[in-house]
Amino acid sequence: MSDFNKSRRVFLRTAALGVAAVPLARVATHVPAARAEKPKAEDGHALDYVNGGSTSDHEKYQDGNKCSNCAFWAGEVSGGWGGCRHPQFSDVLVNADGWCNTWVPGG
Repeated sequence: MSDFNKSRRVFLRTAALGVAAVPLARVATHVPAARAEKPKAEDGHALDYVNGGSTSDHEKYQDGNKCSNCAFWAGEVSGGWGGCRHPQFSDVLVNADGWCNTWVPGG
């Protein structure tokens, strides 16, 4: 076998291993970005939101309505605070006992 064929085979084998290693290297070196916690919504954030639904004097509020039993509730994140799927609340966490005027049965 000529030196040319040997070096070509070595090159092709090395190149194939290198190409196969690229996805593995990404997985091995991937460090998940630190998840920044969203700020907590404050009373009046949007849509007449209050952190304690029972304190609402809004005409649409009914006893027992709260974020945790609303169709928009996305689940608790920590300490009674969770996500809301309503676009007005996409950038904040809402209180499980909170309420806003777009409350719909669900959850």
